[in-house]
Amino acid sequence: MNLEKRIDIWIQQAAHDLEAAEKNLNMAIYDYCLIGCEQAVEKILKAFYLKITGKEPPHIHVLEELVEKVGLQNELAELIVELDDYYFLIRYPGFGNEVPYQQCSEEDAKSGLEKAKKIFNIVQQKLIAMEREEWNEQKES
Repeated sequence: MNLEKRIDIWIQQAAHDLEAAEKNLNMAIYDYCLIGCEQAVEKILKAFYLKITGKEPPHIHVLEELVEKVGLQNELAELIVELDDYYFLIRYPGFGNEVPYQQCSEEDAKSGLEKAKKIFNIVQQKLIAMEREEWNEQKES
């Protein structure tokens, strides 16, 4: 499978995860909304990593590390903190004193979804800009 197809698969899955996160928010399933948000961001960042390196993305799940690997710390660092924190807090018992899903409020889910959408849009716009650049270079040669 060629590089562009692999990138497209990551983007499509990220978009699906974001859509699922929104549906979970609407159904008041706030923990899965936040998990979906984190997953959508992880996958769009991995699509970007694949685009800029031509290599398969690393098997890491910490958004902060992915953001560093793609060089977007300045733009995304503040947006990812909450998503990284919730991802581990709500997936695994033992990180807090409550049942994980009970630690998520509607406000948390709305905030997480808003941040995930911002990140998704920022990275998607960068991918589109790179595509345009490549197309213009091909056109000129």
